[in-house]
Amino acid sequence: MKKSSADKFSDSSAVVLMLIIGATLNPAGLRTYGEESTSTASAPANERTPAPASAIDATIFERPNLTGDWLGARDTLSSHGLTLEISLTQFYQGVVDGGNERDFEYGGKVDYYVNLDGGKAGLWPGFSITTHIETRYGNDVNEIDGMFSLANFNMAFPKGEHAVTGVTALKLTQRLFDHLLLIAGKINTLDDFRLNYTGGNGLDRFMNSAVVANVINGRTIPYSTYGAGFAMFADQGPEFTFLVRDPDHHPTTTDLDKLFAHGALLTGSLRLPVAPFGLPGTQVFGGNWSSRHYTSLDPSDWENVPGQGLPAPEESGSWAIWYNADQTLWINSANTNQWLGVFEMSGLSDGNPNSVRWNVTVGLGAGGLVPSREHDTMGVAYFHIGVSDEVKDLLASQPGLAQRDEQGVELYYNAALSPWCHLTADLQVAQPSTKAFDTAVLAGSRLKIDF
Repeated sequence: MKKSSADKFSDSSAVVLMLIIGATLNPAGLRTYGEESTSTASAPANERTPAPASAIDATIFERPNLTGDWLGARDTLSSHGLTLEISLTQFYQGVVDGGNERDFEYGGKVDYYVNLDGGKAGLWPGFSITTHIETRYGNDVNEIDGMFSLANFNMAFPKGEHAVTGVTALKLTQRLFDHLLLIAGKINTLDDFRLNYTGGNGLDRFMNSAVVANVINGRTIPYSTYGAGFAMFADQGPEFTFLVRDPDHHPTTTDLDKLFAHGALLTGSLRLPVAPFGLPGTQVFGGNWSSRHYTSLDPSDWENVPGQGLPAPEESGSWAIWYNADQTLWINSANTNQWLGVFEMSGLSDGNPNSVRWNVTVGLGAGGLVPSREHDTMGVAYFHIGVSDEVKDLLASQPGLAQRDEQGVELYYNAALSPWCHLTADLQVAQPSTKAFDTAVLAGSRLKIDF
């Protein structure tokens, strides 16, 4: 798309702002806060004890949040069960070679997390409410990079190419008998995705959808939808999770009158902690099945499926199985901010209507390896997406849409400018699935501020 002078001025201003903020922050004197650990996004609020928002002698560059403790209000609210976290993430990313169109785009996200611990709030022990509200603005490269995967996964939500605010999670959980968790409400899939070294939802480490999460689930699992289920777990032991969800997408709408109108989605996973040579790791086996009717060219929250809108045979139901793993290779016993680890994601599906028949992602993450930058993280990952034969056959005769498998590499470096401000440089090189597009090279930056 051709930009107006106003759009180009806005993009340039955004870059200048990001550079000014980065240059004025002092990275010295950071406290230990960057240790890699398993995410607890799917755990009830009472299992997550946030660090105090400020210390009496902490300067603005030492506190974990830009706005501090709000004159004591933040810690007071937390002690009564209510926590509020707000972050602003700005992206400036572009296609510098290959792809569909060479251009740079600027956009951003504001994320609001509101969590209630029922025990601390005086309700009842084990109960929690987790809320995630997202505001998206600006543009991204997902429509111009020519790739099957999404080069900027997070900017696809709540609704790509739109300035919009949506409640993408409103989840109620109740812990029972110390080993059972009941779950119900609106579920944000990426918030609950747990795999070390990937960076969660594209805001902290990697950005490409094929590296941030397992894209084999793109056909059946919506980003944000309603559901209910349970998790059974043992302390430091296995964890089994089962959910029944609406297969339709509801990131910006309520739609309570349309629940399960097109079938049901069943998902299950078994998480096994491992510790070879005393180093922590995780093995996760999972699968899903949806009764909804799809075509292999239907849109997906997880990828840019080529040929959307073209006629394709409709299939009843879709399934996928997957395997994820992470393994710490080294931790400095004298400074746990220095570490090295690997991760892997792979999957297999029906290949029709799932537009991905198989996929593999492998990556390496590291923290604190650069002298005097112990809170910085970095990573490199390779992904291969096996586009289904059905998609290849359907688009083989369509001008400019003939398909092949997609593969690529992503590298990032995340610099901790302060505990509440991180600046990331990101590089992606990929062979797009669409044969008409040359190898895409994307360069970008990301500035995340926690308020």
